Amino acid sequence: MAEGGPHPDPHSEDSTLRNLSDSHLLECPICLEQLRQPKSLPCRHSLCEECLSSYIVSEVLGTSDTATSFICPVCRTLTHPVDKSEDKEKWAQQFPTDTVAIEIIQLRNRTTEPRYCAPCQRKGSMTSAQFWCKTNQSLFCESCKVDHHDVVHVSCDIVNISGSGNFLLRQETSDKRCDKHKKKIAYYCEDHKSLGCSKCITVGHRKCDNVSTTEDYCEKLNSSSQLEERKTFLQQGADDMESMIKDFYLRQQNIADDKDAVLKSIDDLQERMDKRIREMKKEITDDVITAYKQERENLKVSTQKCERLKVAIQNTLASSATALQRNDHMDTIRLYQKGQTELEACKDLVKEMQMSISSVSIEHEIDSDVTSLNFGKVVVRKQRRDFPGVPSLVKPLSQCEVREIRKVNIQCRSDQANVYARGVVYFPDGRIVVGDNSNNKIKLINDAGDVVDELKMDGKPWDLCLVDNTTVATAIQSTRGIHVVTVTPSKLTLSSVINDNKPYYGITYRDEEFIVSTGSEVCSVKKDGTTKTLYRYNGRVFALSHNSKDGQLFIAHYTNSTGRTVIGRLSTDNNYTDVLKVGVVKCPYGVDVDMEGNVYVCGNGSHNVVQMSGDGTNVRELLTGADGITQPLAISVCGDKLVVTNGSGQKDSIQVFQLV
Repeated sequence: MAEGGPHPDPHSEDSTLRNLSDSHLLECPICLEQLRQPKSLPCRHSLCEECLSSYIVSEVLGTSDTATSFICPVCRTLTHPVDKSEDKEKWAQQFPTDTVAIEIIQLRNRTTEPRYCAPCQRKGSMTSAQFWCKTNQSLFCESCKVDHHDVVHVSCDIVNISGSGNFLLRQETSDKRCDKHKKKIAYYCEDHKSLGCSKCITVGHRKCDNVSTTEDYCEKLNSSSQLEERKTFLQQGADDMESMIKDFYLRQQNIADDKDAVLKSIDDLQERMDKRIREMKKEITDDVITAYKQERENLKVSTQKCERLKVAIQNTLASSATALQRNDHMDTIRLYQKGQTELEACKDLVKEMQMSISSVSIEHEIDSDVTSLNFGKVVVRKQRRDFPGVPSLVKPLSQCEVREIRKVNIQCRSDQANVYARGVVYFPDGRIVVGDNSNNKIKLINDAGDVVDELKMDGKPWDLCLVDNTTVATAIQSTRGIHVVTVTPSKLTLSSVINDNKPYYGITYRDEEFIVSTGSEVCSVKKDGTTKTLYRYNGRVFALSHNSKDGQLFIAHYTNSTGRTVIGRLSTDNNYTDVLKVGVVKCPYGVDVDMEGNVYVCGNGSHNVVQMSGDGTNVRELLTGADGITQPLAISVCGDKLVVTNGSGQKDSIQVFQLV
């Protein structure tokens, strides 16, 4: 916005007329164009009525509805409208019209008209005028001035107007009259700082002490050097404004440079991010391909084992038939022995496949918050499933005997207390993960029975569950939530913590969500922490498990009261059924379900491990104190093997059994 200087007083002296005609004084300081319908503020700055109205509305926008003033856009003087009660859009109309500016604009526009000698015009000749006679108010060319004017009007005040574009402006504004009384303005009231005619002074200023003629007041200003001082101060102000303007322009340039630098930095960052994204995409693509190749190779190896044995069995069958037809006793005996060996191999292979067969899926886990700028991770999920093969070759687990195949010491030198293993997970490859409640640790035992890693927990681990072939999760007591742990052959790594403000005890993983017991409820917990109540109970529940076939949940109620339920079943639609009452089992802790749907329960108060059908109709005591079982805490079943932890006696060790 251009700076608008004070508009000259409508009744100023002829000595200021040249400045009045300067174009910048006839410009609106807001739109920077020639004034249109100019309105004069009390501070004597003039603006277009439309510009002033828009400025007022914008200035008071966002302030109180009771605002009664605004500041001049030029000098920042606080300005009040004549009628504050009117709408702010009408305030601009209340200020007086700057008639002087209008007249000057009109007069200045007239100076562009051609000027002709009056006598020559009467003769029909359009000769340009060079002189102006103030007395006769007539224009003359040089010839007519000498031949006519100077002969008769010797004493006239004649002016050479050659090169003067503003003589009309000067002569028409030299004798300004009062708008109210139409008399010549000749007086100035210092008390009210206003100009007026003789009638204005008589009527409105007769009680004022300091009234003088305009001529006297100008002489007073000149004699007291006030005009010079004012001029000096104004020049200083203009210089100060110029310095500030230069500083503002410099700052504008600085922030423009800053803007360019920031935009370049953003472009550079985008380029680096694009490069990193390409790298991340390649990394995760390589992970996908590697996972695919690995799982494909595993399936190929399993397929080859089965195909080789199948071909061998088919050859033995064909050869046996031939030997019988030929009545070849020696070949018949040899092929019978060979067939027996292949049958045992078939049983072993079926057992091996039952241990390892699973539904494999390769998934891409991503963070829902895309601002985190990561490509997530590739996860290979394996869930155990029923073997589609020959049930007649393998003895049902419910009919198998049990024998101990090893005992593993899990006490470590770094432990501050005796082991108290409330949770355990048995991996198909023989690795075991144990939750040590006393020492706040998760421990990894390899297939040779050595503790190869320990992971300190922020809280006491209770029940554990298998998430997939590389992940376990533990419920943490004392409002610590769920800790998800990545398991490699020799390393445990905490990968995430879910709902660390809630206490959990029992835990299992079903259909991409955790099922936990909280002390009074069984809830589902998604990986983002979303929680839903499935079942409410009284008492204590320290362990949960589920059937991978139908998703039914088994809940271990810790009680030894006669008639109370120790094992309950919750269907996927949350219908609850009592399965086993207190009797052969008391105060159950651990619970697990095998691939055939059999349920295994640790009777902490009955010092035994029970195997039963999912509906509770067939129950047998699988392990007792005679097998070294004392206050069992946790159990994990994997294929035909199971691992049990004890709460007393051999509690520093875990026992591994096999169903045969």
